[in-house]
Amino acid sequence: MQNVRYNCEIEGVSGIKHRFDIIINNDSKYLALDVILNPSDTDIIAFYIKCFDTRVKNAILITSKLPDSCKEILRSYNNSKVFTVELDED
Repeated sequence: MQNVRYNCEIEGVSGIKHRFDIIINNDSKYLALDVILNPSDTDIIAFYIKCFDTRVKNAILITSKLPDSCKEILRSYNNSKVFTVELDED
């Protein structure tokens, strides 16, 4: 059965609880979604780390503008499907 939770915490392997804006899960499979407007490099790296720590393999990050310096980091997240969506400035 599919379950949708908002502002949800998932405990990572480290024991740290990480918060995602939306979690959709079906049994043990998760899709995480976060929205970060005007993100800094630190925001993007924190998103990457919480996906890695929680073992969320499918994630969508919606941003107003993804810093070029972080695009390669997100692309390198092995064995996962991490997508970024940049909003138009119009």
